[in-house]
Amino acid sequence: MDRTLPSPVRWATFLWALAITAGIIETSLAVAPGLAEGATVPWLALSVRALLYTFSALLVAWFARGLRWSRVTLVVLMTGVGLASVLMSMGLGVLSGPGVFVGLGYEGHGAASVLRVAHTLVYVAAVVVATVMAFLPAAGRYFAGAGEAVHDGVDGRRHAASAASTRRSSDDHTGTDRTLLITG
Repeated sequence: MDRTLPSPVRWATFLWALAITAGIIETSLAVAPGLAEGATVPWLALSVRALLYTFSALLVAWFARGLRWSRVTLVVLMTGVGLASVLMSMGLGVLSGPGVFVGLGYEGHGAASVLRVAHTLVYVAAVVVATVMAFLPAAGRYFAGAGEAVHDGVDGRRHAASAASTRRSSDDHTGTDRTLLITG
């Protein structure tokens, strides 16, 4: 049974992918000026971010496939940790005096600064809306139905519940049938 993505799941998938893209762009904008001035490449920081973006992209793919745990993991990591870090940076900037944008690291002027502010706004909006979409009733039904399918360990495709072993047995006393679904 190949289920169609409900609209809220499709939108949440798109928005979380957009948030990851915004993060990649933000990383590029943060590193580019230093490299243009001859600074050394921060390989460790870039490697850590590359791993985080790759893992986040995998989470989004697993989310679209209906894996329940991926929805919770995305919300914890991207909404909880990611959004909290952005909001804390903004709050620290306000509390320390220089302001929200300086707190986010936007001290310059020009196109790069405008792009970094746009990145932050896109990230915040995408994560908040994706989180809401992920828990709308249609999305809930989609993730609840994920338990009916079996994931093939080789290529990850969904198979209908009939792909799992199904055994019918009769109850000798009542004559009713019970279905036992064995999933792997």
